[in-house]
Amino acid sequence: MASLSVSSALNLAELVLRLYGNLNPRKDVLAEIISLEGWLRTINAFMEDNDGREGSSSLLNVKVEQFREIAYDIEDVLDEILFHTPPYSFHEHEFSQKVHTIAHNVRHGFPFREISDKMAIINKSLSAIGLQNNIFPESPSVNPGPSSSFPSSSSSFPSPASAPASSSSRTRVASSLLLDDEMVGYEEPKREFINQLMNADPSLVRVAVKGPSGSGKMTIVKNVYFKEGIWGQFDCHAWVHVSSQFNDGELCKNMLKQLCDSRKEPYPSDDESLDARSKLKNYLTRKKYIVVLDEIWSTQQWDRIKDAFPDSHRGSRIIFTTRSSDVAAAICASPGDHICSLENGLDLQDAQSLLCRKAFPYGNRKCPSELKEISSKIVQRCKQRPLAIVAVGGALAQRQRQRLPNEWGKFHSRLGSQPRSNSNLSVNDRALLLAYVDLHTNLKSCFLYFRIFAEDYSVERGRLIRLWVAEGFVKERDGMTAEEVAEENLYELIHRNLVHVSDWDFDEQPRNCRVVNRVLRFIIQKCTDENFASIFPRENQQRRIRRLSLTHLPPQNEDFSRVRSMFLLRSQVISQSDLKKVLRDFKLLKVLDLQGAPLKKFAKAITLLVLLRYLSLRATKIDKIPSSIKKLSYLETLDLKQTDVIELPNEISHLHNLRHLFAYKYDGKFFVVFDSVHGVKISEGICNLANLQDLSLVKVDEEGRILEELQKLSQLRKLGLMGIKGEHGKALCASIQNMRKLTTLSLSSITKEEFLEVGEMVNPPSYLERLYLKGRLKEFPGWISYLTNLRRIGLNWSKMEQSPLGVLKSLRNLMELQLVDSYTGDELKFEASGFKKLKILLIEDFSKLNKVVIEEGAIPELEKLSLRRCPKLLRLPLGMEKLAKVGEMILHDMPEKFIVRLRKNGEDHALVEYIRVVHSFVLDNQAWVFENLSDWFSC
Repeated sequence: MASLSVSSALNLAELVLRLYGNLNPRKDVLAEIISLEGWLRTINAFMEDNDGREGSSSLLNVKVEQFREIAYDIEDVLDEILFHTPPYSFHEHEFSQKVHTIAHNVRHGFPFREISDKMAIINKSLSAIGLQNNIFPESPSVNPGPSSSFPSSSSSFPSPASAPASSSSRTRVASSLLLDDEMVGYEEPKREFINQLMNADPSLVRVAVKGPSGSGKMTIVKNVYFKEGIWGQFDCHAWVHVSSQFNDGELCKNMLKQLCDSRKEPYPSDDESLDARSKLKNYLTRKKYIVVLDEIWSTQQWDRIKDAFPDSHRGSRIIFTTRSSDVAAAICASPGDHICSLENGLDLQDAQSLLCRKAFPYGNRKCPSELKEISSKIVQRCKQRPLAIVAVGGALAQRQRQRLPNEWGKFHSRLGSQPRSNSNLSVNDRALLLAYVDLHTNLKSCFLYFRIFAEDYSVERGRLIRLWVAEGFVKERDGMTAEEVAEENLYELIHRNLVHVSDWDFDEQPRNCRVVNRVLRFIIQKCTDENFASIFPRENQQRRIRRLSLTHLPPQNEDFSRVRSMFLLRSQVISQSDLKKVLRDFKLLKVLDLQGAPLKKFAKAITLLVLLRYLSLRATKIDKIPSSIKKLSYLETLDLKQTDVIELPNEISHLHNLRHLFAYKYDGKFFVVFDSVHGVKISEGICNLANLQDLSLVKVDEEGRILEELQKLSQLRKLGLMGIKGEHGKALCASIQNMRKLTTLSLSSITKEEFLEVGEMVNPPSYLERLYLKGRLKEFPGWISYLTNLRRIGLNWSKMEQSPLGVLKSLRNLMELQLVDSYTGDELKFEASGFKKLKILLIEDFSKLNKVVIEEGAIPELEKLSLRRCPKLLRLPLGMEKLAKVGEMILHDMPEKFIVRLRKNGEDHALVEYIRVVHSFVLDNQAWVFENLSDWFSC
């Protein structure tokens, strides 16, 4: 319903009152703002009371549309007030503030006169609507100041999101969600599927997985492809989504990039005369490959790309998912091809099991006896399709009375009801609508935000959270930052099975997230209803669209004055003048994401967007930030990662609202090298950015003055420093000890031979989870052993004479260990019962190492082992065969004798037969030579 636009306007009204009220404002304008805020609160209450009744009444539809339009009008006029109101902290002196205000008013023709008139008209319209429809008992009164009698919007968050973000809550989320990869039912189709992928047929085999929307096609493929480690049995692999309007060249280019990445090879660009399809075909020739083409819609789509897949008679496989039996039959027409059908959904018992597993994510997840009858009715109404079942189960999991039969009965009846406007809804859409209506307004906004991104796009968790904060979807509450509240929102959407995790981080946090295609189509429809977000030019543009993603620059006659967030989805040729023309109509923009755009210069037009809160120039060619950046005084996120910026202007210190500053570039190609990461210089004044939570990477000046300034940044969660000298040690430790909320710390010395003096830390940040030390260490810092929350540590070029493993083994929560030239000895010993939770181990660039010993009971949870450039290590770690959970071993530039022992008939081959993926890469003439040593298969 229109509750999203009303909620957005209400949040803005509170901000405007807080800022505008500090500036000795015009009394008539302030009175109108207060009146509008009162109206918004009343309308918001009306919307919440009628939530879920979409389509049930024509009169209600008219009211909703009226309120949506008025909410947009209110938001527009409030944004204009902010645009013409200098932030309270912008001018240090009252006199300079008054001078600026007068000059601004003259330049813009005294805008507050027009603004006051606009608000008066809106207030009259609201009064007329209220009386006409008899919606409100009386018009809201005008209060002398911001409404303190109303509860803040933060108090209305549902209880599941009330706990502060913590390691334990993330682990609980991850542990329950990892079960999504365990297929419930479909055991026979799964066995057939695996057999077709792994049989001995040397020909190119096409396997189609077909079934209606929501039948679990993608889930069963992912379950086999990733969990069973099928991809590791092939020379290269790729997974691409085939949208209904895909571009042949883009699809082939994306596929080829993934195939190259899987072999650590660069994208082939030697012959520019070849198109992407030809390059793909050339690359796949003589290789054993596996490719997943998700969601083939028609035989015509396959006909456009099928010639790119050669049959080298090496046992390659192509997997399709499709809804159409005709498409599956047409593609899989050769004798060796196979069709796996999921037409009939889960059987009743498996469907009930899936529902209860989602409804009861903790403890005993079996269906209670008193719910068996109603659960059977629910899954049958869902046609026993997994997507609908998990949507209902996720919604039931949030109910406080989730074990009461009548509570489940309500869901059953609501699944069967069909509002007049939604009479043609499929069973999946009815289940999704039910799950959507059950969301709090702010969660709905977070959920619909996935429309911003392209089909099948996985968005990085941190980026998503920062965007939600900039959009105002979340606020600080209960001692939690807005970012922590946003993270809890993401976890809840994952819990409800509305958002899927594409990639897990080492410590069981979601790294990237997406929504499945069926859910995305539902989101697109809701975004259209709400004027919430759109992609240009694929969809019809609504007059009031608020968030816009551009696949290419629009013509000049398009009106985007209502847009508040703009994204450029694809890299394309874009000139400074083109960008200036586009931004000219976006003066009230709050989010600008130009990630990956081919920009070489910072567009001056950006600094005219004075309301901007989020600016991403990541992965552009920009090399300089102008001093006029100080105009963006509302800016919260400035993302300059992977740009060519090497120094930030002094004026960056004027951005008092800045919370996240990323400015570094990584250009390593083959191995971890000392100077592969480049940070930025920052002049004095960084201490003024008291709200900073993320700061990386910053070069420490010669005198170390910045270290003293950093002591005042007590809100930091992530800090990266480089260029550290030995004499900086004392000031460095003093600064870090003041950062009690720090969770990630990266420190790098000025050269590989410089010592990092970080031993004098009496009270290190106790919440530290990630620690990276790059530079020489005289001895292992003793304070590290007290970091009970530490999950990842990297010791690079430490060159210690004593092994650090004796101390590190006591870190009970350590999950990833990176050791790069950190020890000068010839033996590494993992002692018995040490490293109980370690999952990922990297050992690289040990020039003298000739023996690795893993004692009984050590590193029992290890899943991935990487060995790189250890020239004297000629055999596997002793005790390797006892590590039953290792599923991946990656080798880079290891001695030939080491590799020979792992090949078939080699002395150590039997010790690694149980490992799903064993890959070797050897650098030869600036190119990686790949060898697949895997010899594993299990059903």
